Amino acid sequence: MKKIIPIALGVMFLALIYVRLTAFRPRLAEMTIGNTKIEVDIADTVGKQQRGLSGRPSLPRNQGMLFVFSNPSIYMMWMKDMRFPLDFIWIRDGRVVDITENVPYPVGDDQPVRIQPKELVNAVLEVNANFVQRKGIKIGDEVVLSARSN
Repeated sequence: MKKIIPIALGVMFLALIYVRLTAFRPRLAEMTIGNTKIEVDIADTVGKQQRGLSGRPSLPRNQGMLFVFSNPSIYMMWMKDMRFPLDFIWIRDGRVVDITENVPYPVGDDQPVRIQPKELVNAVLEVNANFVQRKGIKIGDEVVLSARSN
């Protein structure tokens, strides 16, 4: 019996570590906007949406973070604790409805920039600045999200 307790505690400890590590693994998917494919990290919980890309040193060239909302609205986004500029692609029901390009990150004591779409949206995609121009993404482009296993 005395040997079983340390083994059981060890197994529980390893299980806890596994759960903690996998809980923060990005939920990745492939998204197509017009003719452009991009890998997206889906922020579909309040915690992921609050954290967003804040604090990350960079974002891979063909990656973005997709914020998914249950109801269409005018959602405000901000650049709190960001370290690089972004483009925002505002989406409603599978179509690009607005675009905000080259939003600067705060420097020093600057207040983070706050932005919002001109239309109701139920998703927003954050990508590296100049992505929209480089890929020719425009308002009206179709957006398709394909689930992908990690």
